[in-house]
Amino acid sequence: GRSATGIRQSRLSTALKNLYNSETADSQDLVQQLLLESLAGKLQSVSQSVEALDRSLLAQRMQARGFIVGKTAVAPSACASIRTNALAQARAQAVEERRRRPIAVLARALGLTARLEAREAAAESSKPHEQRGITGPHGRLLIPVSPDTPFVASALRAAFQGLGGEAAARQAGLTPAAWLVELAVLVALPGAAEQPPHLDVLPRDALSMATLFLPLQDVTAANGATVLYPAPPSEVAARCDWDAMQRGAGGGRTFSADGTDTADDTVGAAEARMRAEFAEDAAASAGLSMPVSSPWTRFSKPALGLGTPLSMALKAGDALWMDYRCFHHGGANRSDELRAVLYATFSEDREEGESAETMDAEAGHGDHTSFSMAPREQCHCLSEYLGARL
Repeated sequence: GRSATGIRQSRLSTALKNLYNSETADSQDLVQQLLLESLAGKLQSVSQSVEALDRSLLAQRMQARGFIVGKTAVAPSACASIRTNALAQARAQAVEERRRRPIAVLARALGLTARLEAREAAAESSKPHEQRGITGPHGRLLIPVSPDTPFVASALRAAFQGLGGEAAARQAGLTPAAWLVELAVLVALPGAAEQPPHLDVLPRDALSMATLFLPLQDVTAANGATVLYPAPPSEVAARCDWDAMQRGAGGGRTFSADGTDTADDTVGAAEARMRAEFAEDAAASAGLSMPVSSPWTRFSKPALGLGTPLSMALKAGDALWMDYRCFHHGGANRSDELRAVLYATFSEDREEGESAETMDAEAGHGDHTSFSMAPREQCHCLSEYLGARL
């Protein structure tokens, strides 16, 4: 059997001969049709080659920098809807929390609820309409969302399509069986201070994890774009003994809830306090909120091996896929607008010596402590989002 391409070439050759000999209208129509078919076939081949090259380049970028970006992966209108729904959810939660405060309970008992609400409404009236009822410690607010929230699941599918689908997941060491362990909208309020560079989870050989960031409006350096420190993830994992760095080499020290070292007489703890105080002074002088306490303030950027930072200015609907071994931090929001980003983290924990390709599909979520999803809610797999474009 001759190939379709060979048959088209033979028919084209015959038609051209007929056209040359008779110049009939039928021959002219046939030549035009076959040329279009031939061109379409070549364009399809070129398209397939470009897609293969793009997947190869994405893999190289992930391995070299720890992240990749898919431009205009999700419709901006879908991003706007997710943003609106999340902020409405946050306002409703804030109202409920205010009702449970001791002062609100006392006001209801004394019949002073109307007076209290009027005072709080007056305080909120000075804020732009969108920001009313939106508050958070240190100028940041985490709003957990469900995959069932309108537009969320379809936006995740579109984002992964724009990033290259399963190929992007594989570059982070993940299979379609990876679990969704974090899903939330992270809001940086006007005046939010810069975070310290950090990793969300310390590197471990058996762990594969990556986070998808989806800006719900344009993000810039002014409104607190995420800042990355590009480096090969494998190099970051081998950079130092992460467990020893966390606990203190040989000292068995741990960090308390406020981010300070429990061994207060150590040089490391003193350095952490100095860096924290410097960050607070810098925030205050810039008119920003107090930065959150963090154990990462103990370490300088040179001590962590960090290179040149890269502020990720992205458009609404762009998708950022980041290996968990990529150092990053939220930038300061020096604008007068809320900056909202949807993020989803997928995780796979393997037994020692087990590869991503051979691991059991029932392998668990590991020891990850989620800030946005209860263990019973961590029942969605990455495979659910490797689907069609929005």
